[in-house]
Order: sequence, then structure tokens, then C-alpha cells
Amino acid sequence: MYQYVTRLRQLFREVRAPAALVTANGRYTLEVDPALIDYVAFRRTMKDARTFGDSDEHLRACEAALTAVGLWQECPLADLTTRPAEEWRTAFIHSDWIPANSFLLGELIATGQSIAALQRLDELDRDHPDELSFAKLRLQALKSAGRYGEINASYLRRYRTFRADGDEQAADDLREFHRELTASIPQPVQITTGIIDRKSEQDERSVLPVRRLPRDIDRFVGRKDVLTKLDALTMTATGAPLATIVCVTGPPGVGKTTTTGHWAHRAAARFANGVIMIDLHGFSRTPRLEATDVVDALLSAFDFRVDRIVSPAGRMAKLATLLSRRPVLVVLDNVENFAHIQPLMDVLAPCTVLLTSRRRMTPLTALHNVPSVSLEPLSPAESCELLAHRMRNRGQDEPGALETLARLCDCMPLGLSIVADRAASRGGMRLRTLADQLKDAETLLTIGDDGDGAGIHLQSAYSWSYNSLEEAEQRMFRLVGLHPGTEMSPAALAAAGAIGVPAARRSLDALFAAHLIQHPGDLDRYRMHDILHRYAATLAGRDRDATGSRRRLLSFYMHTAFNAHATVHPHKPRPPMIPVEPGCVPLRFTSPASALQWCLQERTNLNALVEDAHRQGLHEYAWRIPHATTDIYDRYGFYDDIVNGLTIAAKSAAAAGDRIAEAATINDLGQIHMIIGNDREADHYLTIAYDLIQAEGDAFGKLTILLNKARRHHHAGRTAEAVARYRECLSLAQTVRHPGHLSVTEYRLGDALEAAGDHDEALEHYRHALQVNQEMGDASGQLAVHSAMTVVLTRTGRFEEADLQCTKALTLADEVHHLPATMKLYTVMAELAHARRKDGEAIRYAHHAIGLAERSYHATGLARARATLGRILVDHGNLSEGREALKQAAGLYRDRGRYTKAAELALLIDELAGRGPDIPSTRTGDEDTVAMLPPPRRAGRLHSK
Repeated sequence: MYQYVTRLRQLFREVRAPAALVTANGRYTLEVDPALIDYVAFRRTMKDARTFGDSDEHLRACEAALTAVGLWQECPLADLTTRPAEEWRTAFIHSDWIPANSFLLGELIATGQSIAALQRLDELDRDHPDELSFAKLRLQALKSAGRYGEINASYLRRYRTFRADGDEQAADDLREFHRELTASIPQPVQITTGIIDRKSEQDERSVLPVRRLPRDIDRFVGRKDVLTKLDALTMTATGAPLATIVCVTGPPGVGKTTTTGHWAHRAAARFANGVIMIDLHGFSRTPRLEATDVVDALLSAFDFRVDRIVSPAGRMAKLATLLSRRPVLVVLDNVENFAHIQPLMDVLAPCTVLLTSRRRMTPLTALHNVPSVSLEPLSPAESCELLAHRMRNRGQDEPGALETLARLCDCMPLGLSIVADRAASRGGMRLRTLADQLKDAETLLTIGDDGDGAGIHLQSAYSWSYNSLEEAEQRMFRLVGLHPGTEMSPAALAAAGAIGVPAARRSLDALFAAHLIQHPGDLDRYRMHDILHRYAATLAGRDRDATGSRRRLLSFYMHTAFNAHATVHPHKPRPPMIPVEPGCVPLRFTSPASALQWCLQERTNLNALVEDAHRQGLHEYAWRIPHATTDIYDRYGFYDDIVNGLTIAAKSAAAAGDRIAEAATINDLGQIHMIIGNDREADHYLTIAYDLIQAEGDAFGKLTILLNKARRHHHAGRTAEAVARYRECLSLAQTVRHPGHLSVTEYRLGDALEAAGDHDEALEHYRHALQVNQEMGDASGQLAVHSAMTVVLTRTGRFEEADLQCTKALTLADEVHHLPATMKLYTVMAELAHARRKDGEAIRYAHHAIGLAERSYHATGLARARATLGRILVDHGNLSEGREALKQAAGLYRDRGRYTKAAELALLIDELAGRGPDIPSTRTGDEDTVAMLPPPRRAGRLHSK
């Protein structure tokens, strides 16, 4: 038992679990914060929900209840099959789970979300088919949704089930509830007609069904889920048409008209009186049809001469009478907004109505509980299928080109169709050539324009949506186009436009309602489809204030990034800043965690902005931004981003004529290449940087570069040269008097001395470095020094002191979240555990270090971790696995110019080759059992040259 408890405690420590095993009264107790237990959180949140409901705050009650029931993942205590566990599960379901869902369903109905309630009831009925409260709530939801025709069928089905099961009380209770519920449902109005009207009704029943649909396409691709959803929303359980309205919305070019038209052709047989589809021209150069025009069109479809009734109100009344007798499927395509069709709501009440619009029709869905289906672009596979078919299978020989064309069109059906028609009409042009042409935004947006003004192309489709916006929203659309990323925050766009964040958010919400922008997830961020972003960029380029907006956008990101760096690394130097642009308000951070989160969230945008600033000649921004992000990216191993950013920064610094900035940037490039093992590149950049800084006579810059050159000697195994160079650096650091560089110099001199075997002097310099870091409050620096001291103390057999240093380092690792430093620490922990003959722990730590090195593309760190693992396995008698790990480590060291390290391992490997078969070493009572753990899956390739 003691061994199991020890292992559990160690496991909790490794994964930093918020739990602890404590000993009390002769037994072990697992202590966990009750707030972290789902059951406790469930009951607390449901209590809040009921409080909101009692206060008539039904929307907040809904949100709280949804949060509570969302905690349900699977059967509680599923792995416990004891009788007490089963009794607890039963009590929980009946006392907590079913009442919580009943409350949620009631709140959904109270807030007009009856469709959502019915969908949830469908899920609940599978597990609780005999629950009376759910049966009542279904009847209530059907009434609230206006689906009166389904109430009786649902009631009878459940009533008969209760009777068949012998539950007479439930059956009687449901019957009484149904009687009271249906008593308040209005009965259809009875129309008294004369002989002439009755004859007219007979004539109407004898006419053929109306069928006014555009031609269906010959091959419809994708949208199976949408077609299925439209079926479910427009018919009863028996397949009869429902008198309802459904909105189909989506951005321009996504295929709303094609999809609804195809569905109408499929569903036409279910509508005995006919199907009518009318284009209202809400977004078109053709004048839009008003409600009176739609009434006239529908009357004409019924062969009623509209000139017989002069009054528009009279015509509307006549149409209402006709539709009450002959309800049809009505598809109103291209609706501009809710006001466009509001006058038709009552007239079309007996019918099944589909609306398509580029707007989200929020008033209709929110106020009238109308379900909405939002179309998204096709999948890449569906896009390639559509292209191949429309090209008459031209793409069989160039499948890669099909994928490129689909990606360029953002998988939007309109763009795919236009491009496919271009390819089909130009049989001599290779698809790869066409794809290269369409990489130009202007070409892609105007393809299909034949010059007669009537061509269909993407720019015209998008322009109608853009032109329908208010002036503030049009400007926001252009600002989005100016942003080089496709996902952005309101704060960034507010800075670009020199407006307040609330105003920016209002405009973004309007763009969202118009399906011109997306709002993914719960984050306060917006995203735009790539092809729409290209269109917005073409408009932004014509904006008179484009340069000012771009400078404000860059100023926002640069100053926010520097604020983040100052919050995370308050003791590290930063280059001099330029003033904030007028109208721009950068973000500030209250904690390192929030600063890190912002940088990670904006990483793609920051990288794109550096490229855009360099391309636009705004070099003062292009070279500064990477200096603000490099240290933070280094924490997470984003070395590709660092190298790309610094490469551009060096070019921009040179273009700006700032030689010190150029030298600092090239030095940082050399340092990063050294870290990831590209030593030739590191030497190249460090030499260039040193020559530049020597010409400028900058002592601080010279110290920085000399530190890195000394580090290269250390990495190459030239220990004596490294010690000598670091001593020179220490003398210069004491002259420069910069605490950060002084601590780094002391620390690295300690590393070189430790490699030379002078452990006592190494510890002395480590302590000096630790003291400076503590005075500065530099947690990252302290973590590195504690790890280094652990190594020295381990190798000199001072295990208790080593364990103390390791514990301090591990505590700091939880605070700073620096991936390479944490990786090195786990390698050190493996060495310490192995030295203390705890090889089970040692192997786990080594594997964890290997995983972190692969995640961060840290070649040298991976070599060190594999070498440590190999030595542990070899010492324990697992020669084959140990040799393999050592070979991999030696290869990594050799590829990165660390020939001394590689040679040391090669000697050990040769020595092991002469040994016999694997025989595990003798265990003593205080050793733990070693099981060879499988290596973690590779996270990706390593940087290598």
C-alpha cells in the first residue's frame, strides 16, 4: 500500500494535479478542492439557475442550467459496479439529473427557444422514454412552437405507452394535462360561404398543383446534413408538411439558392398543392420585389387575375383565403432583411415557407422562434468533386491543381462554379496555370466578367452585400481587409480605425449579421473567409486613409507586444520604442499569464504583420516586433516563427539604416540557430553581427555577441576557449553594469567550468548568478541556475542539496512556463533520480524531457535527453534499448557540430558492443521497479541542416 501511495503522490506531482493524498487516523484520504468536482459544480450551478428563474431572469437561468447539464459526460462512477454505487447513480438521476433537465426545458420554452427544447427532448427520450415530466414538456414545447398538428399525435403515442406499461396514474395525469393545454389553442376560423364560393372551392380542389421552380442542377454535391435538417424542420413525424417558416442564411456565394432549390425539387411530392419559388432580389442590381409584388406573383400562380381586385389589402386577403384552402411550399429567395417579408408573415401562415438571405434575420429567429439553417463552404473533397464535374472531368490528370483551385476559392460554390466554367471553356490551359493566375486577388474576384456588364463574378456578388451596409460598417469592412490576418479582435480594429472598442464591436456585429464575417467560439474575436478577405483588401487599398490605418494597426500590435514582453520579462532589455500613433490604445496586462495568452492568441497575426510592414516599407515596425516576441516564442519552442521574424527584421533594420538594430537582430538570429543546432548558420550570423557592432563601438552590443561566441566554443567542446572567453565577458559585464547580462555571464561561465571539471568554482559562479537573478526578480533566470546547480551537486554526490535545488527549480517551472527550460529540468531530474538509484522515476523523467524537446524542435535538448535515457537503461542492464538511445543522441550531436559530445557517446557505444546479453543489475530493497516505457510519439521534425 505504501508503494502505491508513494507512486500516486509522485504522479500527482508530475502532472501537477490539484489533489493530495493525506494520512489521517490510520487511513489515506484524497483531498480535492470541492469546486473541481463536477457533481458539486453541478448542484451549485443549478441552484444559481433556479434563483435566476425565481427572479424572472429566464435567459440567465437558461445559461446557468445549460452549463450545469453540460458537465454530464458519461455515466457517473461508471467503473464502480458495487451496489452502493448503483444506488447512488439511481438517486442522482431521479433527484438531480431529470429535475435539472426539466427545469432547463421549461426555461427554454419560457424564452421562446421551443425548437431547442424539442431537440433536447429527442435526446433525453432515448434514455428516459417513460418520464412523465418530459412527455408534458414536449406537448408544451409543440404548442409554443405553433406546431399544433403534432400535439395530439405526440400525446396519444405517450398515453398509450403509459397504459400498456400499466402506469394508469401517469396516463391519467397526461390526459388531464393535454386537455388543459389544448383548451387554450385557438380553433381554425370557420368561413361561411355561399353557393358561388362553394363552387369555387370545388374548382380549386380540381386544379393541378402549382409548380414554379427554377431548373434543378444536374449534379448536386454535398449538403446532406442541410437537406436532412430541412426535412426535419418542415414535416411532422408522419411525413406531413408543417405550417412553419425556416431561414436559410449564409455569406454571398455559399449556395443558398442552389441548395434550397434542390431541396424544393426533392420535397415537391410531399406538397399536394404545389411549390412556388420567388426571387425577391434583396441583393441584386434588379429592383427588389416588395410584399405586394409577392402577393401578386402568388395570386398569378393560382391563375387568379390580380386586376379583379384593385386594393393591395384586398389582394392580400384573397391570397390568405386561397392559401388557407391550398397551402403550398413557398421559397422566398434573396430576402434583404426581416422588414422585407414582415407584411407576408400572416398571409403565409398556412404554408411551409423557406427564406434565404445573406443576413442572419435575427428579429425573425429571436422574436418569432423561427429556426435557422446557416450554410458553410463545402468541404475540400466536395469542392474538388464539384470542380471535376463542372470541368467535365478535366481534373483527373491534375488532382493537386484541383485542390489548389478549391483552396483559392475558399470552397465557396459560386467561386468554384465560375472557375470550373473558365477551365472548361479553355481546354488548352493547364489547371496549374489557371491556379497561378488566380493567386492574384483582382483576377480571382473578376473572373467570369466577359465585359458585357452581365457576367457573374465574385466581386459583383460581394459588392451588393457591401453596398447595403451603413457607412460605419463599410469602413469596418475595409479595416478588416487591411488586417493581414484572417482572425482579429475588436481592440485591434478599433485602434486601426481610431474609434472606441464598443463602436468597433457594433460594426463587427453588423458584419456578422450580414454573413460577411464569422464569430468563432466564445472568444472576442472575428474571422473572415479568405476570399471575402481578399475582396475587403482590394477595397482597403483604395481607402484614402489606408496608410494611417495601417500605421495605427501596427502601432497597436507593436506596443501591446512590448507591454506583454515587459510583463513577462521585466528584467530583459528591449530596443528603444517609437511613440504610439494618435488614436491607438495598446493593451496592458495585469499578469504574465494574460500577456502570454495574448501573444499566443495573436501569434499568426504578429508574424503576418511583420511581413506586411516590411512589404509596405514601414521598417521601424517590422524590425521591432520580432524583438518583442522572440523571448515569449522561445518559451514554447516556436523557432520557425522566431527565425522567420528575425530574418525579416534584419532586412528592415538595414533598410532603415539602423546599424545597431541590424547587429542586434543578426546576433539574435545567430543565438537562435545555435539553440536549435544550426551551428554553421550561428557562426555566420555572429561574425556579421560582431563586425557591425565593432564599427559602431557599442559596448553593450559587443558583450551580447561575445557571450554568444563564447557559447559556440562551449557547444563545440572547446571548453578551455569557452572558459577564457567567458572570463573576458565577465570583465566587460562588470564594466557595462547591466544586471541581466551580468547574471547570464556568471551563469554561462559556471556551465563552462562545470564542463571543465571545476565543480567548486562553477558552483560559486552559479551562486553569483542566482543572487543577481533574485535581486532582479527574474524567475526564468533562477530556474536555469537551480537546474544547473542540481547537475553539479548530483555529479559530486551531494544528493540532498541537489534535491533541494531541484525542488526549487520545479516550483519555478510551474510559474514561468518556459518549455526549453522545463525540458532541461526534466533531464536533470532524470540524472538525479538515476544517481539515487530510482530508475523508474528516472526513465519517466527522461521520456518526458524527450517529449518536450520534440514539441519544441530543440535538437540539442533532445540529444541530451536521449543520452541520459541511454545511460540509465545501460546501467540497469537494458543494453539493446540503451545502445539505441545513445546512438540516436550521438547522431543528433554529430549533425549539429557537437563533435566532442558525439565522440564521448561513440566511445561508450563501442564499449557496450563488447558486452554480453542484457542482464538486469541486482536490485536492492530501496530501488523501485523499472519498466521500459514506450517512447512518446514524435511531435514533428527537428530543425537540421
